[in-house]
Amino acid sequence: CKDIDERVNAFLKRPLAGDWPYLWLDATYLKVREGGRIVSVAAIIAVAVNTDGKREIVGLHIGPSEAEPFWTSFLRDLVRRG
Repeated sequence: CKDIDERVNAFLKRPLAGDWPYLWLDATYLKVREGGRIVSVAAIIAVAVNTDGKREIVGLHIGPSEAEPFWTSFLRDLVRRG
């Protein structure tokens, strides 16, 4: 399981090279188990299309809510990665 976590983290932190003229952002709430209880968390995903028409997930973050600081952090991370 640790190997999978490392591969997923590497995928989500990879540099974004090339042009991505289209970007879709979406969020939803998921129920997760945390410390023996079920809690609701926000999941934000970014899907982009490159100039060849290939669609790809370019970002995914999980956080406590969709508050403005969470969105800001998510978008700044995308910009930092390319």
